[in-house]
Amino acid sequence: MFRVVTEFMNYSRQTVRVARYIGLGFMIALSHANRFPVIVHYARENLITSERFHGRIHFQREICSGEQ
Repeated sequence: MFRVVTEFMNYSRQTVRVARYIGLGFMIALSHANRFPVIVHYARENLITSERFHGRIHFQREICSGEQ
């Protein structure tokens, strides 16, 4: 009988601990939901590129097939 009571107490402690972790996760999610979104206006901001930047790498499959 004593073993059943101790197992039930351990189970209840684990249940409370899991409920706290779930509640903490919901609190963090809700606190992040209250934040204002960060908006970056890409059309208005000019990025400074390095002198060595020559554009994106563009592969042409007809010319470069990777086979020899």
